Amino acid sequence: MGFYNPRPESNFIVDKVLKWITDIIVFVAVAVFFVIYLGEETSIVGSSMAPAIDDGQVILIDRMSYEITSPGRFDVIVYKSKTTENQYVIKRIIGLPGETVKIEDSKIYINGEVLEDKYFDGTYESGYAQNEIKVGNNQYFVMGDNRNLSEDSRFEYIGNISEEDIIGKAWLIASPFKEIGFID
Repeated sequence: MGFYNPRPESNFIVDKVLKWITDIIVFVAVAVFFVIYLGEETSIVGSSMAPAIDDGQVILIDRMSYEITSPGRFDVIVYKSKTTENQYVIKRIIGLPGETVKIEDSKIYINGEVLEDKYFDGTYESGYAQNEIKVGNNQYFVMGDNRNLSEDSRFEYIGNISEEDIIGKAWLIASPFKEIGFID
Protein backbone atom coordinates (compact mmCIF):
# COMPACT_ATOMS: atom_id res chain seq x y z
CA MET A 1 0.00 0.00 0.00
CA GLY A 2 1.52 3.33 -1.08
CA PHE A 3 1.44 6.69 0.59
CA TYR A 4 -1.02 9.29 -0.62
CA ASN A 5 0.69 12.47 -1.87
CA PRO A 6 -1.79 15.40 -1.67
CA ARG A 7 0.42 17.56 -3.93
CA PRO A 8 0.16 16.73 -7.57
CA GLU A 9 3.42 16.54 -9.46
CA SER A 10 4.30 19.90 -10.95
CA ASN A 11 4.85 20.24 -14.62
CA PHE A 12 8.29 21.84 -14.95
CA ILE A 13 7.64 23.35 -18.38
CA VAL A 14 4.25 24.83 -17.44
CA ASP A 15 5.74 26.33 -14.26
CA LYS A 16 8.61 27.98 -16.20
CA VAL A 17 6.29 29.35 -18.91
CA LEU A 18 3.85 30.77 -16.33
CA LYS A 19 6.70 32.41 -14.42
CA TRP A 20 8.06 33.86 -17.66
CA ILE A 21 4.64 35.24 -18.67
CA THR A 22 4.12 36.70 -15.18
CA ASP A 23 7.53 38.40 -15.32
CA ILE A 24 6.71 39.95 -18.70
CA ILE A 25 3.33 41.21 -17.49
CA VAL A 26 4.90 42.79 -14.39
CA PHE A 27 7.68 44.39 -16.47
CA VAL A 28 5.21 45.85 -18.99
CA ALA A 29 2.94 47.13 -16.19
CA VAL A 30 5.88 48.87 -14.47
CA ALA A 31 7.07 50.35 -17.78
CA VAL A 32 3.59 51.66 -18.59
CA PHE A 33 3.31 53.16 -15.09
CA PHE A 34 6.63 55.00 -15.51
CA VAL A 35 5.79 56.34 -18.95
CA ILE A 36 2.24 57.42 -18.09
CA TYR A 37 2.70 58.78 -14.58
CA LEU A 38 6.36 59.72 -14.29
CA GLY A 39 7.35 60.45 -17.84
CA GLU A 40 6.26 61.53 -21.24
CA GLU A 41 7.51 60.97 -24.74
CA THR A 42 8.04 63.45 -27.54
CA SER A 43 9.45 63.42 -31.05
CA ILE A 44 12.40 65.62 -31.90
CA VAL A 45 12.01 68.07 -34.75
CA GLY A 46 15.21 69.71 -35.95
CA SER A 47 18.89 69.18 -35.31
CA SER A 48 19.70 71.83 -32.70
CA MET A 49 20.82 69.11 -30.24
CA ALA A 50 22.83 67.01 -32.72
CA PRO A 51 24.86 64.89 -32.38
CA ALA A 52 23.48 63.92 -28.94
CA ILE A 53 19.87 63.93 -30.16
CA ASP A 54 18.88 63.90 -33.82
CA ASP A 55 15.88 64.94 -35.85
CA GLY A 56 13.14 62.29 -35.82
CA GLN A 57 14.22 60.53 -32.63
CA VAL A 58 11.68 59.87 -29.90
CA ILE A 59 12.80 60.68 -26.37
CA LEU A 60 11.38 60.00 -22.93
CA ILE A 61 11.01 62.90 -20.53
CA ASP A 62 11.41 62.49 -16.78
CA ARG A 63 8.70 64.77 -15.37
CA MET A 64 9.27 63.90 -11.72
CA SER A 65 12.94 64.54 -10.93
CA TYR A 66 12.51 68.33 -10.91
CA GLU A 67 9.77 67.95 -8.33
CA ILE A 68 12.49 66.68 -5.99
CA THR A 69 15.62 68.53 -7.18
CA SER A 70 16.42 71.62 -9.22
CA PRO A 71 17.67 71.45 -12.80
CA GLY A 72 21.45 71.40 -13.02
CA ARG A 73 24.07 72.69 -15.40
CA PHE A 74 24.32 70.59 -18.59
CA ASP A 75 20.97 68.85 -17.96
CA VAL A 76 19.08 68.37 -21.21
CA ILE A 77 15.60 69.75 -20.62
CA VAL A 78 12.33 69.89 -22.48
CA TYR A 79 10.30 73.06 -22.10
CA LYS A 80 7.26 74.81 -23.59
CA SER A 81 8.07 76.89 -26.66
CA LYS A 82 7.75 80.65 -26.28
CA THR A 83 7.15 81.09 -30.00
CA THR A 84 4.92 78.15 -30.99
CA GLU A 85 1.87 77.09 -28.98
CA ASN A 86 1.69 73.44 -27.84
CA GLN A 87 5.25 72.70 -28.96
CA TYR A 88 8.12 71.41 -26.85
CA VAL A 89 11.73 72.51 -27.24
CA ILE A 90 14.82 70.58 -26.12
CA LYS A 91 18.04 72.31 -25.04
CA ARG A 92 20.93 71.99 -22.58
CA ILE A 93 21.12 74.15 -19.43
CA ILE A 94 24.19 76.37 -19.43
CA GLY A 95 23.42 79.15 -16.93
CA LEU A 96 21.73 78.70 -13.56
CA PRO A 97 19.56 81.11 -11.53
CA GLY A 98 21.50 84.11 -10.22
CA GLU A 99 24.46 83.66 -12.60
CA THR A 100 25.67 85.95 -15.36
CA VAL A 101 26.36 84.54 -18.82
CA LYS A 102 28.47 86.10 -21.53
CA ILE A 103 29.68 84.59 -24.79
CA GLU A 104 32.79 85.98 -26.43
CA ASP A 105 34.84 84.37 -29.22
CA SER A 106 32.77 81.15 -28.89
CA LYS A 107 33.65 80.83 -25.21
CA ILE A 108 30.99 80.83 -22.52
CA TYR A 109 31.69 82.84 -19.39
CA ILE A 110 29.73 82.12 -16.22
CA ASN A 111 30.21 84.85 -13.60
CA GLY A 112 33.37 85.89 -15.49
CA GLU A 113 34.93 82.40 -15.55
CA VAL A 114 35.29 80.33 -18.74
CA LEU A 115 32.97 77.33 -18.74
CA GLU A 116 34.49 74.10 -20.00
CA ASP A 117 32.19 73.22 -22.88
CA LYS A 118 32.46 69.58 -23.93
CA TYR A 119 29.30 69.69 -26.05
CA PHE A 120 30.50 71.90 -28.92
CA ASP A 121 33.91 72.51 -30.42
CA GLY A 122 33.90 75.26 -33.00
CA THR A 123 32.80 78.81 -33.57
CA TYR A 124 29.30 80.20 -33.23
CA GLU A 125 27.46 83.49 -32.84
CA SER A 126 27.24 85.08 -29.42
CA GLY A 127 23.90 86.68 -30.21
CA TYR A 128 22.35 88.67 -27.41
CA ALA A 129 24.87 87.05 -25.03
CA GLN A 130 27.72 89.16 -26.44
CA ASN A 131 26.67 91.38 -23.56
CA GLU A 132 26.45 89.95 -20.07
CA ILE A 133 23.05 88.38 -19.37
CA LYS A 134 21.75 88.04 -15.84
CA VAL A 135 19.85 84.79 -15.24
CA GLY A 136 16.94 85.63 -12.96
CA ASN A 137 15.56 83.63 -10.06
CA ASN A 138 13.82 80.47 -11.31
CA GLN A 139 15.29 80.98 -14.79
CA TYR A 140 17.85 79.11 -16.89
CA PHE A 141 20.07 80.06 -19.82
CA VAL A 142 19.89 77.26 -22.39
CA MET A 143 21.71 76.40 -25.61
CA GLY A 144 21.49 73.69 -28.23
CA ASP A 145 24.53 71.43 -28.70
CA ASN A 146 24.55 72.24 -32.41
CA ARG A 147 25.17 75.92 -31.68
CA ASN A 148 25.06 77.10 -35.29
CA LEU A 149 21.57 75.64 -35.85
CA SER A 150 20.00 76.42 -32.50
CA GLU A 151 17.55 79.12 -31.49
CA ASP A 152 18.18 79.44 -27.78
CA SER A 153 18.79 81.87 -24.92
CA ARG A 154 21.40 83.73 -27.00
CA PHE A 155 18.54 85.29 -28.90
CA GLU A 156 16.45 88.01 -27.30
CA TYR A 157 13.12 86.60 -28.55
CA ILE A 158 13.88 83.34 -26.69
CA GLY A 159 15.79 84.64 -23.66
CA ASN A 160 16.07 82.80 -20.37
CA ILE A 161 13.71 79.90 -19.75
CA SER A 162 11.39 80.08 -16.75
CA GLU A 163 11.39 77.08 -14.42
CA GLU A 164 7.59 76.91 -14.68
CA ASP A 165 7.90 76.27 -18.44
CA ILE A 166 10.17 73.24 -17.96
CA ILE A 167 8.32 69.98 -18.66
CA GLY A 168 11.14 67.74 -17.44
CA LYS A 169 14.54 66.24 -18.06
CA ALA A 170 15.22 64.39 -21.31
CA TRP A 171 16.72 61.09 -20.20
CA LEU A 172 16.31 58.37 -22.83
CA ILE A 173 16.27 58.04 -26.59
CA ALA A 174 13.46 55.54 -27.16
CA SER A 175 13.38 55.35 -30.95
CA PRO A 176 14.65 54.35 -33.46
CA PHE A 177 15.51 50.99 -31.92
CA LYS A 178 19.18 50.95 -32.98
CA GLU A 179 19.78 54.30 -31.22
CA ILE A 180 18.12 53.53 -27.86
CA GLY A 181 20.21 54.86 -24.98
CA PHE A 182 20.53 57.33 -22.16
CA ILE A 183 21.04 61.02 -22.96
CA ASP A 184 24.28 62.61 -21.75
